[in-house]
Amino acid sequence: MSGSATPIEAAADALLRIVVTGERERSAAANPEWSKGRPWADTMAPPATDALDVPGIVADPVGTACRAELRRIGHALHAANPDEDFVALSVEIAEMDPSHAGWRAIVLEMAWHGIGGPSA
Repeated sequence: MSGSATPIEAAADALLRIVVTGERERSAAANPEWSKGRPWADTMAPPATDALDVPGIVADPVGTACRAELRRIGHALHAANPDEDFVALSVEIAEMDPSHAGWRAIVLEMAWHGIGGPSA
């Protein structure tokens, strides 16, 4: 992905912005001593699957919907370019917002878990 982002990569960027903002807000509310520069507390979320995440929808409907769409985007990107280095692509998309690249990389790693791997 060199140059400007494709529409689907821009969509992933927009979804990541929503997820990271929500995670930061929840982290701040759950832990008043949490500081903005630190990662959010909930980094132990299980890797995403293609199954409906009912508990996630109940707890965080917007974030869960965004993660599900990120997973669909991951499938679409991999299907369109099966030989592309998927890890490098996820890093490039995460770094579209350098101030939150680490958080975004975690979200993409969890959302795209298993996509593009040996049994994907």
